[in-house]
Order: sequence, then structure tokens, then C-alpha cells
Amino acid sequence: MTTEISTINLKLRLRVPTLRRLTENSLKKSGLILTTFKSNTIGLFSKRDLVIIAFFTLLGLGGAFAATLITISTPDSQGAGYAAATACDDAVTINANVSPTLTASQYYVSTIALSAISQNATTGCGNKTMQIALKINGQMRYATWDIPEASTDSTFYLTGATSSISDYYADTALSPFQVTGLTNVAIAKIGSFTDTFNWTQVAVSRTWHSITSSSDGTKLAAGTNSGYMWTSADSGATWAGSKPTGAATGETCITSSSDGTKLAAGVYGGYIYTSTDSGANWTQRTASGIRNWYSITSSSDGTKLAAVVKDGYIYTSTDSGANWTQRTASGIRNWYSITSSSDGTKLAAVVYGGYIYTSTNSGETWTAKRIDTNRNWFSITSSSDGTKLAAGVSGGYIWTSTDSGETWTERTNAGGGVTRGWNNITSSSDGTKLAVGVLGGYIYTSSDSGATWTARTASGSGDWRSITSSSDGTKLAAAVYGGYIFTGARVLTRSSN
Repeated sequence: MTTEISTINLKLRLRVPTLRRLTENSLKKSGLILTTFKSNTIGLFSKRDLVIIAFFTLLGLGGAFAATLITISTPDSQGAGYAAATACDDAVTINANVSPTLTASQYYVSTIALSAISQNATTGCGNKTMQIALKINGQMRYATWDIPEASTDSTFYLTGATSSISDYYADTALSPFQVTGLTNVAIAKIGSFTDTFNWTQVAVSRTWHSITSSSDGTKLAAGTNSGYMWTSADSGATWAGSKPTGAATGETCITSSSDGTKLAAGVYGGYIYTSTDSGANWTQRTASGIRNWYSITSSSDGTKLAAVVKDGYIYTSTDSGANWTQRTASGIRNWYSITSSSDGTKLAAVVYGGYIYTSTNSGETWTAKRIDTNRNWFSITSSSDGTKLAAGVSGGYIWTSTDSGETWTERTNAGGGVTRGWNNITSSSDGTKLAVGVLGGYIYTSSDSGATWTARTASGSGDWRSITSSSDGTKLAAAVYGGYIFTGARVLTRSSN
């Protein structure tokens, strides 16, 4: 198929208006013509359904080019064989964010952003895979984005840290390059996908209070409101339950090491119990004291534990629960949930009717975060490195942080922009995939660290009390208070463009 493109509009937006004329003059001097490129010019893309393509050169212009925003808009007309722009792509903007260097007058591109992407699945790019092709210093570079369905527009980035959120091939990273090195840009829709979870009802109906998972999602453990602890070694297909000798009859919170062998459980109005054989046997840890334990978390190896007491302090252990330290610096508060980094050094906990608190030294000291107002924080989760946090407000919204809790973003689009009872939340190890259950509602998932959300209606509506995730976010297990446990397996089905 012969492909040609006519009349490409290239806009350069600069903070200093006079730079526009300087840039235009420089482009003219370079002999660049922005019309009628034959198929041999874009032969590398001949097998792709090109949405937008441009051929351009950027000149360094000394220190004057630092604030450039490059916008490639829809062509005024399409050449032979050119697929007409659709609602999915006609608003796409490529932002090449440039930054100065201290040692040279050249400016370097460090981020490529696709902005104003419609995520509507019917009229936009929702559930479609977009690819950007870049020719940088004579070498072709590619990155792909799986764009989930959502009601709002979003921006997708190619940077040195994250090149793709797709299962398709993409460069591992974008190394900063001189602005003069970018000569070709193309955007294509290369496929579509459906992203679903298959849900299975498991276990029996109980007053479930908490649930935890091994990193691969095969080993599960759950606590009830009667002091019983249930475990599964086959992803929830079968369950075995027991009530440790002397355990109080109360709400039981539970946590697991990454391999699922070490478990720790706290009983409301009782002690903390630990197991080193995936729940087959339990040891009563009297050193913990009889307290109103409400949430517990573990390092990946199960040696460092941290637990919160409702209307009490936070307690930590560095020997798998044998001994405990009362962290008076945490203060006596209405603690509801706690989470840990994989090494146990970074902790984050929430207060119902209060603030979020974080610790960077395994609980020795605590700092209040998100202190603009008191909120009914109900749950919190963390990435394995402790940098990405997500917390839910009962009767409010989801909040996320990418800097270990220093700053937060309120995700008002979660749940369709309606305040809900976000009772529980879980995260993949890298913090990109989140899942949260609503009291009297559905389970919602996000694959972009909370920027957009999808209601998983197939799970059914219920009083979701606790949820857990495998480290890659593809396996979920959620417990309904007064109902069943449900396991969800992510299924991604692709079709070519």
C-alpha cells in the first residue's frame, strides 16, 4: 500500500513569544518542508495504522529552548492510504519535555508524553493499545501503552523510569537525548484488548475480617470475627480452619510473609499468634499482651512485624513476633490499618477520624501526613519499596502518594466520582496495580497507580471487608463480611489492529 501524508501541522509553544519567530526561521534555514512525504520516508511504519506522523528537526537555540512544548495536531487532509483520524486519536498531543544541562548549551528531551488521550472504550482509546515510534539519532525506538477504559482523559509517559504499561515490547527506558536528535515521530493504534477478572466463590459464608496472600497468590490466610484462622494452599480451592488454644473470640487480623509460610494474626481483645508452617500450627505470643489488635503487617521475610491497637499504640517486632516493642511515639489513636515496605523499615498507618502517619525507621518515630483535615481513613497499602501508598476513606475517596506519603492526590474519579465506603485496599509490589473493595458495593481496580479505575461488577456487590493481591497484581482474593471469599484471576485478551 502506498502511503503519503499531506499538510502536517506542527506547532511550537514557547514561554517567550519572540522565540516562535526564531524557531520558524531556524526551521526554514534547515530546509525542512512539512508537506507531502512519500512512503519511502515512512517505510518503517508501512505495516502500522498510522494515526499521526510528523518529520521535524529541533534546534538547540542555546538556553532559549528549555520551555518548549511540541504539539502535533491532526493533518488538514489525508493522503492516499492514510487512515482518517478518529475520536481516539484526533486530540493526541506529544509533549517533548526538555530540560537544560549545566555543562552544555544544548537541551535534552527527558520525557515523551501522550496527552489528552480519550479513554472511552466506544469513542476513544479505552481498551486499546497505542504505540509511539521515535527516530532518535538515527535509531528507531518504540513504546506501547495499554490504555484502560475510563471516563476521563489521561496522559501516558515515556521516561527513563517507565517506558510502558503494556505487555507488548517497548524500550526499557528513555535515555535523555539532545533535541536535535529527534527526527521522526509516529503514533499508531496497534491492537485492542479486554481486561477482565474471572471470579470464583470459595470457602464458606463467615464473618470474615481480614485476608492475606503469598506473593504468588497460591497461599491464602483469612481471619474471622470469632478468633478462627483459615488457610488455603491452592489459591482458595480448599480451606482448613482452626482456633488457636486460648484465642479470644474477636476480630482477627492477619498477615503473611511473601512465601506464605510465616503468618501472624492479632485477635481483638486477645494476643498475637504466629505460625511458621502456613497456619498448620500456631504459637500464642503472650509478650504482645492482650489488646484490641485491629491490623497487622509483615516484612517479606516475616521477621519484622507491626500491628496497631484500636484506641491504643502501634507495636513492632523484629523477631517474627516473639518479642514486641510499644511505640509510644505513635501516640494513642484510633488506629485502623497499617502497611509495610518489604524490608520492614517504611511503615504507614491510618487513623479513623484522624490523619495518615508514616515511619522510616521501623516504627521508632512517626510523622503525621495529610493533615489538612481529619478523615475516616479505613485502609492503607504500600508498594514493596514503600514509595507508593494508597489509602481509602470510608465515605470519601481514594488517595495515593508516590513519595512515601509526603504528598497525596485525591482520586475523585474512583467509584465514578461518588464518595463510597472504601473499606480495604491492596497493591502489587510495584504499586501500579491497586484493588479496593467497597462496603455495600463492588471491587474496583486500577492499573496505573490509581489514576483511573474500573468497576469489577462481575465480582458482585457485597460488604467487602478485606482484599489481598499477588505481587504482580494478577491474582486477587477478597472476603465479604457475613459472606464468602472470592478469588479473582486477571485475564487479558488481545486482538491485533
